[in-house]
Amino acid sequence: MSLFANGLNAQSFQDFASFYKKPEKVKTGELTFRFESLGFFENNEYMGNIVKGYTLTGVMLRPKFTYSPADGLYVEAGVNLLKYNGKDTLMNSIPWFSARYCFSDKFSVVTGNLDQTNHHGLPEQLWEPERMYTDKPDAGLQFIYSASKLNAQTWVNWEQFIQKGDTYQEYFTAGVTGSYELVNNRLLKINIPCGILFYHHGGEINVATDGIRPRVQTHSNVFLSSNIFLKINRKKLKSFDLQYSHFGYTAITTNSNTQPYKSGHANFIELGISTLHSRLSLGKWNAFQFIAPKGRAIYQSVSEIDPSFNAPKQSMLTAKYFWQKNIALGARVAFQVEAYLHDLPMGSLSYSYGFFLLVSPEFLIKVF
Repeated sequence: MSLFANGLNAQSFQDFASFYKKPEKVKTGELTFRFESLGFFENNEYMGNIVKGYTLTGVMLRPKFTYSPADGLYVEAGVNLLKYNGKDTLMNSIPWFSARYCFSDKFSVVTGNLDQTNHHGLPEQLWEPERMYTDKPDAGLQFIYSASKLNAQTWVNWEQFIQKGDTYQEYFTAGVTGSYELVNNRLLKINIPCGILFYHHGGEINVATDGIRPRVQTHSNVFLSSNIFLKINRKKLKSFDLQYSHFGYTAITTNSNTQPYKSGHANFIELGISTLHSRLSLGKWNAFQFIAPKGRAIYQSVSEIDPSFNAPKQSMLTAKYFWQKNIALGARVAFQVEAYLHDLPMGSLSYSYGFFLLVSPEFLIKVF
């Protein structure tokens, strides 16, 4: 189970596409070769004025060597590759290096490329799941705490580095997320996830172009959720769940804000049913002047199509089905269908569907 997986609610793309090797599976002295790959085909048929539809099809490859030279220390070195079907060239080819040191069985630090297990515990409203195979891998500094009741982490993902005299800004995203387990017994599980994200564009050592300096931008999002799971634990039917989330948005640099709103909020309530391999859910989204710079575009109150178009009030029904199955050790397959009905009661219908194949075999080279 991933660090921030909801236990019974593990049927999600965020959990499915978690690559990072779990600390408890690291063995001291082992040199291994891991070949991580994620093949994807996703078609998004989005209607309305917020975001246009598009298709993503290709493969993400991450071949790397892994080694644990001492107890609690684990390093990875390789390359991250992204290839879209129909393009002859790679979209990116980026060196991969990650080092993790466990101060104890509960607390660890990661430098270089970060552990993106379950997308740092962020919901899709704040972190678009497609970023797993469209963006550069997160890199920077991360601290992770994992205990029986509380899981938490804080990290900074440095997206654009600047040097003295550069004409562009530095970009980074920083966050703190956590999940506290209130109840977990034979019949019921209740946990409380929460978090805060900061997005910053700025810098002090870069220089102006034609006498004009880019505006410094700092925005933030917060979320607080309550997840209730009623355990069934039959052969196929596993649980019913009710999840409620509140989201907030604030433009911290109000004097230089380039967004149309200074603040906003949203609420999302979702009812789901989980089986052995799948989860079906229905949800209701209500938003007012809500912006999440890294979140799924269809939930936003600002348009990616027309900068002059805004939808300060947005209401939407959602229906989602996600299916996954383990094929073999280090290999699994998934399929998802999602539908969004905008602006009740006579809104447009958007939908998407996707197929994913994850293969991540690991080969032992030598034990030192």
